[in-house]
Amino acid sequence: MSEPEESEDRALRKRLAALRDDAPGPDFQATLHRRLVEAGPPTPAPGWDAVRSFWRRHAPVLWPAVGIAAGVATFLVLGAVRGMPGATVPETREARVLERPGTQVPVSKVAVIKLDFTADVAVEQADFQVSLPEGLSFWADGEELPLRSFQWTQALSAGSNVIPIAVRGQRPGRYLVTALARAGDQRIEHDVVLEVTGG
Repeated sequence: MSEPEESEDRALRKRLAALRDDAPGPDFQATLHRRLVEAGPPTPAPGWDAVRSFWRRHAPVLWPAVGIAAGVATFLVLGAVRGMPGATVPETREARVLERPGTQVPVSKVAVIKLDFTADVAVEQADFQVSLPEGLSFWADGEELPLRSFQWTQALSAGSNVIPIAVRGQRPGRYLVTALARAGDQRIEHDVVLEVTGG
């Protein structure tokens, strides 16, 4: 070590030794406590310190209030998303059609649905399609056909064109039979409600 470093080291040791001699008195802790109590809590700095201080002082009231507010917000959001209890669900076209009174037929009988397609002029070729829901089946020559939908092409004469379709219900219920005809750019759709009853 060089001479200046040794002198700095000695000076530092003297100062540290002087600090040891200045030990606080026996009543220092009590005096400090009294002064801190008299001064009160420090005022929080603006910003997050003020928010944290506010939450600490009012925690017994604020946390339950936050919990209740979160519960109410969750209830409102879920109510808006799922629809309130007892709220009506928008009906589909099929549901509205099924509310109309339909032709009743017992489950043991075959029903003949007569579709009436009216044309202003004779049409050489029209495409037809009849679709049945589950629970109904097409019926021909005393037998059930395994088809759910039946398509064919035929000519239409001017005026009324009645097309009979034989169907049979497999179980009681209300069913919507949909028939569709296309001729050129025209499209005609018929919905027929068939109510199958027990017996």
